[in-house]
Amino acid sequence: AEIARKRGCDFVIVTKSSGNEGVDDDVWPRLADMVKDIIRENADEPIVPSNYGTININDGAHVVFDSVGRASALASLECLRPLGTAVFFGNASGAPPDIDPLLLSRLGSLSMTRPKLHDFIRTRSEVVQRSGVVFQMLKRRELDLNIQEKIDFTREGVVRGTKMLQERKTVGKILFDIKRGLRLYRKHQKAAEYISASRKANPSDGEKISRISGEVAPQTLEEAYNVQELVKDAILLECSGTKVVGKKIAATSVMAQNSVSVDEPFYGNLFSHSTFASGATISIDDVALGLQEGFLLIEPEFAVRMNVDTEAGLVYTPETIKSLVGSVIPSVEIATSAFVMSDLEAFKNLGAPSLIADNACHGALVLGNELVGDSADGDVGFRNIVDNLGEHTCKLEVNGNKLADGAGEQVLGHPANALCWLANALGRCGKILRRGDIVTTGVCVDRLVLAKRGDSV
Repeated sequence: AEIARKRGCDFVIVTKSSGNEGVDDDVWPRLADMVKDIIRENADEPIVPSNYGTININDGAHVVFDSVGRASALASLECLRPLGTAVFFGNASGAPPDIDPLLLSRLGSLSMTRPKLHDFIRTRSEVVQRSGVVFQMLKRRELDLNIQEKIDFTREGVVRGTKMLQERKTVGKILFDIKRGLRLYRKHQKAAEYISASRKANPSDGEKISRISGEVAPQTLEEAYNVQELVKDAILLECSGTKVVGKKIAATSVMAQNSVSVDEPFYGNLFSHSTFASGATISIDDVALGLQEGFLLIEPEFAVRMNVDTEAGLVYTPETIKSLVGSVIPSVEIATSAFVMSDLEAFKNLGAPSLIADNACHGALVLGNELVGDSADGDVGFRNIVDNLGEHTCKLEVNGNKLADGAGEQVLGHPANALCWLANALGRCGKILRRGDIVTTGVCVDRLVLAKRGDSV
């Protein structure tokens, strides 16, 4: 539009209203009259009737550029004067409908096109020539471009920028900073390599790190999750046959948040190779688990298995997320750390970004007997159990001695609140929970308990 305006074109711009959808739908039948009235009021030339019909020779726009698609396509054609051209270049409301060539004839021998950019830049010389024109206009300040935001060219950045475009929340250009994105990727890759190597190291050998070095340490939660994604990729590569089986949620109780100095939950990944059935014997020496002897936190939790995929575009409430739960599983997570932990105080001082980057401190998961709901019958009994998980109690025993008590209400008031938080947090990043995924909702006892080699939990 800016280039066309510089070449002498005048525009009537019709934009989507910010009100309800019904307002937009009502516009299309009246669009042609609205546009033609505006052109008549601002044009210097008188309207010239045709000798061959009711369509005036010069009444309407020479060209219509339509990015809406299905909802507006026919209305756009009606905005044109005879011999006008309709250019369809977007599908915001869906693809434009099939248009009968005879309709183009009846409306004044109109032309119609649906261009694709790559057909106009098929060769390097065409790319250089066309981009050169634009850059020269920018250099001469003939174009006034509104740059809304620069976004780092990272996984999360691309997801966020694409989501802004899809949800039509842009009022200017969205630029991806590739150089900074690559610098961040190399930084995150280095941090992931440190964590992966430290997970496998023995503290007694002096090869386990106490923290990620300052220049590559993640500084924000977004950076931390980017590093976590790379750590996940490394685990999948190193552990043959393993796969992601769900998510763990950490820091979902006041006690847990205080223990790591955070004020909101965070999440990590669960893997098939580190998920066991009740009664299993878990080896601290299994390098694939990354368990740190001397720092094995035992966390009783309510786990659930999803029966339906979540949707990235939806905002869930505790009530709506409950309906997606297919089963409830008592579980015990073993939380550990890739970083040397001399005591719980060191764990508290590590900081949320490092905890998140280290796959939210996940070591292993033991699942008890799974209580499966009967979705076909609605299973009122199962739904009551899910509704009342906040009231379910649990106790933690190590070697037959009770060390902690708790209940579902420890988990953000109810495990469904934690599950709701996770679904919405993932959705904001364009991610979802899938049918069959296991989700551990967070520790539900009132204190942290460390186990040691040989303990029975």
